[in-house]
Amino acid sequence: MTRRPDLVLLGDRIWYIPDGVLDLQCVARTRRGPRCRRTVETGQVTGWTDLRSTHGLITVYDLGGFEAATLRRWREQHCELHDTPDVVDFSAPEWEPFDPVRHATMVTTLDEQIAKYTRQLREGATEEWQPWYPASI
Repeated sequence: MTRRPDLVLLGDRIWYIPDGVLDLQCVARTRRGPRCRRTVETGQVTGWTDLRSTHGLITVYDLGGFEAATLRRWREQHCELHDTPDVVDFSAPEWEPFDPVRHATMVTTLDEQIAKYTRQLREGATEEWQPWYPASI
């Protein structure tokens, strides 16, 4: 199964995660030696936000409103169990700084946005539903 990559807004930087937010695995070494199998996030703790850039629209998992300890744990890619100062990592975190050119598949261009909106209008499905009242004659 191929996992979908995600973008995460962590502090003031956007990061690319190849395997996605929900499958982001802790990088800590367990007491027995192998890598921890727990995920960094145990449930969706925040939401998705659309950000505009000169390259187009990107959707990020927004961790902007969290306290410093939670942001550090995410940056270090540790689960809540391994969020300790003495933890030894099995591998380096999988984060990559987001590059709109290298990660172009994560950017929705203006033309793609217009085509999507036009398709939604044609199919009668838009994000904002408003009742239609015929004008009186």
